Order: sequence, then structure tokens, then C-alpha cells
Amino acid sequence: MKRILFPVIVVSVISFSCKKKELKKETTIVSANITADSIKIPQTEELPVDSESMKSDLDYEQVNEKDFGKWKGEYFLDYIDYAGENDGTKLKAKLILDSSEDGHFYLWYEKPNDTVKEGMHHVYGSFGKIGDENNAIKFLPEIISEGEDTGIDLDYFLYSKDGKFYIKSGMIPSENGDSKELPIKKNK
Repeated sequence: MKRILFPVIVVSVISFSCKKKELKKETTIVSANITADSIKIPQTEELPVDSESMKSDLDYEQVNEKDFGKWKGEYFLDYIDYAGENDGTKLKAKLILDSSEDGHFYLWYEKPNDTVKEGMHHVYGSFGKIGDENNAIKFLPEIISEGEDTGIDLDYFLYSKDGKFYIKSGMIPSENGDSKELPIKKNK
């Protein structure tokens, strides 16, 4: 009897302990009564909203082939890795824009005196129209062909100003940690 009872008890203890336990989250709301006469309430500034980043990818129209002719080609970015350890590592990006429905975004890091592509990302997608002036387009990522989904938006904006091209992406931080328009070289 003891030989049968012991395994039954062990199995039931294990199965009982493996069940999910529901955790209750308690929140405490603290309120304070403050008289408005004794405190100066600072005026809040409204920050300008970047309307480009507020849109969903579904809100963009596809760029027609005639307008896309301006953007077609290969682009290359060689930039200091401000998000890294400041050891001279470069952040590199290569864009291959074949058509409005066929774009490739490669992003990787290279340490000084090393050609190993660390953290390589290859993202495939299409392009959306930002305005009627055809001076900016947005890459709409569809498939991560290589690399992990890090949770960072894999899109970018490509701008054209005075015959030069610029890229802006959350994956390419500047000195201050925010993303800004960076000059990118168009090779073809």
C-alpha cells in the first residue's frame, strides 16, 4: 500500500504546483488636496507632433512607378554607432530600391579593422507616398529576411532636398539618442 500511495502523492503534488497561479495586482491611488492659491501651476508647452510617425502603415498610398523613378537605386550610410560603446563601431545601412513594391533595407554594425557584419538585419518591404510633392517616401516593412525582431520600428523615411538624399529611422539614433535626418549617399 505504501508503494502505491507514495507515487500518487508525489504526482499530485507536482501537478498541483505546475498549475498557473493567478497573481492579483494591487494598485493604490494616492490623492492629495492642494489649494490652488498657494501653488503656481506651470504652463505646459505643447510639443509639435510629427505627423509622419503618427500615421499607420495602412494610411500611406503606394508610390506610382513614374514618381518612384527618382528614388530607384542603391543607397549607403556609414555612420557612428551612437547607441553602442563608443569604441569606433560604425553603423552601416544599405538600401536597394528596385520598385515601389520591392525594397530592401540592410542594417548592421562593424567594429574598427573588422569586416564582420554584427547584428545584421535584412528587411523587405514596399514604399508609401508621404505627400504630393514627391520629396519624401516611407519604407513599409513587410518581412524580416534576416535578423531578429527587436521591437524597434524597422521603417525609415527617405527625403530628397536640393539634390541630396537623407534617411530618418528609429533604428539609427543620433548623438542625443533621438532619430534625425542623416545624409545618405546614393550610389546608382
